[in-house]
Amino acid sequence: MLEKRTDSPNQSVEEVFQEYGNMLYRIAFVMMKNAFDAEDVVQDTLIKYMEHTEGGKTFETEEHRKAWLIRVDINLCKNRLRFYKNHPKIGMEQLSRYYEEKEDTRLMDSLLLLPANYREVLLLHYVEGYQGKEIAGMLKLSEATVRKRLERGRGKLRGILEETE
Repeated sequence: MLEKRTDSPNQSVEEVFQEYGNMLYRIAFVMMKNAFDAEDVVQDTLIKYMEHTEGGKTFETEEHRKAWLIRVDINLCKNRLRFYKNHPKIGMEQLSRYYEEKEDTRLMDSLLLLPANYREVLLLHYVEGYQGKEIAGMLKLSEATVRKRLERGRGKLRGILEETE
C-alpha cells in the first residue's frame, strides 16, 4: 500500500481533530477508563500537535502524522496514570464517609481552623499524598520550610483537637 503524502506541510488543529479526534478519544478512554481524563488527554495531544507544528516541524506522510498522534496520545495516558499511581488522592465519596463518623468530622473541622499555610501543606501531604519535595515545588518553598510547616501544623492541629475534647 502506498503511503499518502501530505499535500500541505501541516493540517490545522481543527482539521486534525475532525479527522482523528474520535480515534484519539477511544484510545484515551480505554486507557484512562473515564471520559473526563480521556477528554483531557485528547486536548493535551492536540496542544502537543500545535506546539510541534508551530515549531516548523512537518510530517512526511499522513501515516506519519497519524502514528505520531497515536504515540503522543498513549504516552500522555501513561504519564497521567503514572501520576495517579504515585499521587493517590481521596475522592469526594471518601471525604463524605469521613463526615459520617464523629471523630473524623471533628478532625476535618479542626483542620479547617488552621491558618492557610499549615492547612495547605497538611492537606497536600496527608489527603493528596504528595511528598515534601513535591509540595515545596508546588508552593515555591524550600523543603525545610515545608517540613517545618508540617511539624508546626500537626502541633497546632493537636492543640485544637485537645481543646475541643
